[in-house]
Amino acid sequence: MQGERLSRGFDVEEVDDFSVDRLRWIIRLRWFALFGIVVAASLAATGLFGPVSWKVLFATAAVAGLYNLFVWQRHRRRATRGAPEAVRQAIADMLLLTVVLWAAGGMRTPFIGYYVFHVVIVGILGGKRATVAAAVAALLGSGLLLVTEHVEELQVGRWDPAWPWDLLSEVFAFVTTVGAVAYLVTHAVHELRRRERALADARARAALELEVLTNTLDELEAGLEVVDDDGTVLWRNKRAEELAPSVPAHDDHLWTCPGEHRACEQDTSGVCPVSAALDAGTHGHCRFAARIEDEERVYEMNVFPLGEPLEGRGRVMNLYVDRTRNLMAERRLILAERLASLGRVTQGVAHELNTPLATIRTLSADMLAALRSAARADDLLSDLEESAALVHDETRRLGKITQGLLTGRDLTASTIEGAVPLGAVVERARAIVFAGAPEDLRVSIDESLSAHQVLADPDHLVQVMVNLLQNAQDASHEASGERVEVTARRAGRMVELLIDDEGPGIPESVRARLFEPFSTTKPPGKGTGLGLYTSYMLVTSMRGTLSLEDRPGGGARAVVALPSARGDLVPLGRSRAEAAE
Repeated sequence: MQGERLSRGFDVEEVDDFSVDRLRWIIRLRWFALFGIVVAASLAATGLFGPVSWKVLFATAAVAGLYNLFVWQRHRRRATRGAPEAVRQAIADMLLLTVVLWAAGGMRTPFIGYYVFHVVIVGILGGKRATVAAAVAALLGSGLLLVTEHVEELQVGRWDPAWPWDLLSEVFAFVTTVGAVAYLVTHAVHELRRRERALADARARAALELEVLTNTLDELEAGLEVVDDDGTVLWRNKRAEELAPSVPAHDDHLWTCPGEHRACEQDTSGVCPVSAALDAGTHGHCRFAARIEDEERVYEMNVFPLGEPLEGRGRVMNLYVDRTRNLMAERRLILAERLASLGRVTQGVAHELNTPLATIRTLSADMLAALRSAARADDLLSDLEESAALVHDETRRLGKITQGLLTGRDLTASTIEGAVPLGAVVERARAIVFAGAPEDLRVSIDESLSAHQVLADPDHLVQVMVNLLQNAQDASHEASGERVEVTARRAGRMVELLIDDEGPGIPESVRARLFEPFSTTKPPGKGTGLGLYTSYMLVTSMRGTLSLEDRPGGGARAVVALPSARGDLVPLGRSRAEAAE
């Protein structure tokens, strides 16, 4: 039943078989008619039919012949085509008939019935309206001929043939009229049957295409339906039938939104896309969940207007596409990204915790060694005091990191409370990194560092320096270098801290991704690739910059630029009041 409604709802494209043949047929019939006019004019010239104006007949035939030749040339060039042009030519033939009858004597000629022949031609070519117009034209032409019979000034010929030509002409007129009408009826029936066959073929092709489309959509598990302007479902395939909600209160043939009872996701306007498409002819889509074969599925409904809206509304096509797999893939990607982010955070935290833990372990070993080998009490107490202070600071940093994790604070966010002296920061980082360094590797810290102080987070700056000094130590040791140099210089409102090593330099393969997470040149198990990344994030949070470049003479140079702080130096870990005392 839905297929029948769909067939009636859609206009099947009419096959215009007359588009070329109609005009060719009119031209051919006109040549036969002109031949008959020439024969009749020749007989009239002998005086057999009385005072018929054979000169007007000859002139009319000549003018009509030239005109028909012109139409034939245009038809060959495809300049004229289609039913409207054929109807116009048939009307012109009716005017030609009127002139011929006027020259032959008007209403008294037996060929007046040829008007019927022309009305039938126009009816075949143009349909109902053209037939009415042709009938009116025939009545007007015959009325004009009737007027010419009563007004002598309008007469150019008179029908008064001698016996037996009057009888022969009447018989000939009757036979030709009946024969012409029979020919036209046969021609019309032939064309009608051909059009019926073409329409049947078109319907068969449409049914085949519909079956192919339906089977394809069923295989793809997609739904398709066509909704009329009044909300009637003209057609829908199997999947669309399964998605259609079962609502007893509604007509089975009226469309109901599948999301009406299943949490449909509409746009921000809250307007159903089908209503918008019917009213305004706009595209739209929405998403809803449905249970198909005891399985929860997610479908997206895409709405497409069909043709131009008539009187404000038009048909629409709804395409239901199963988006369950896509949605699951999107969720898996989001979950994978979250897991990757969690992994990066976890590794970053592990990296942050590993540094103070390694420092505590090293200092504990130093303290134990000092206790076992100390020769003098003063030296022992001095070493123990320094190691205990560093252990205290590192455990405080561990507590700060774990507290940040508990409160959800960004571990790279810096707290800048005042000026930080570079000399104290670098000395503390040196003590952490080079406590157990080989004796052949020396650290050179320029005295100029004591003259600079910056606006920074002390703990974060220590962490940055530890990471950079650790990288410089590893690079110099790899290339058998002998020392690491740390210097400082003023650059406008910034203070630049330079860490130079005597390592192999920066490989071209990693130069473009030095500050990306997990990017490292160290062998597996020797580095995580998070040191430079963490340092870059920390320096950035302190409104500074971090860059790596080649060192003049070989090796690499790390440059940390931080805002300069003016004022007296304040030792690390002491307040200004304590320093003043």
